[in-house]
Amino acid sequence: MVKLRFCFLAAIVLGSVLELTLAGVSSEASAKGNPATLTGTISDSMCGAKHMMSGDDAKCARTCVQNGAQYALVVDQKIYSLKGTSEELDKLAGQRVTITGTLDATVLQVASVKLAGAALQASGKSAADTTAPVATTTIEGLVRDIACPIQNKESTATKFNLKCAQECARLGSPLIILTNDGVLYTPISASMPDNDQRQRLLPFLGRYVRVTGQVFERSGTHAIVIQEIHELKNVHLITNIE
Repeated sequence: MVKLRFCFLAAIVLGSVLELTLAGVSSEASAKGNPATLTGTISDSMCGAKHMMSGDDAKCARTCVQNGAQYALVVDQKIYSLKGTSEELDKLAGQRVTITGTLDATVLQVASVKLAGAALQASGKSAADTTAPVATTTIEGLVRDIACPIQNKESTATKFNLKCAQECARLGSPLIILTNDGVLYTPISASMPDNDQRQRLLPFLGRYVRVTGQVFERSGTHAIVIQEIHELKNVHLITNIE
């Protein structure tokens, strides 16, 4: 009789332990979130779908984040807090993007983020197939001539030969903006026919800048209509590499 009671109690204890273990596993899986891909506009947790600073959603979002808010994704008026890749989110603030990651309630852990226009291209459409205006984007990079970074793969946005860049520019080489990830942006005007943007970039030759404007892409070529350009003086540049 005693052995029977002992076995019965042992079964109860074992069942309780198993239940707690499964609950812990379930809770841990829930904490990690579920895979998700969402398309929306990058905003901030303070403003949400409606920005307090009218006229420049990107600037408003960046200002709010600098003051303690978090980047957020607005999807059909629903707000998702974003975690991870803050530098990439900062570059795409105010843009319509597609984000892949893990979703836990309304918190999205970002694994990758790209402009939503890339999704249109993958589906066989192009930016010309939609009437939506081209969004404003912010990029950062080095202003220099186009020839050297194409021919010399050792030359980067922070390591380059300043004298070479200056001489190439003096001889008429087109000027571009080279980002840290190796993308070359050619400056264009907002009007057609296109107006030469060389004089706009010359004062920043050999300097690392932040540029805000409309970005256009076609078959791997990138162009930007410069709205604002400012030098980032805190970026360390090595200007004597061969």
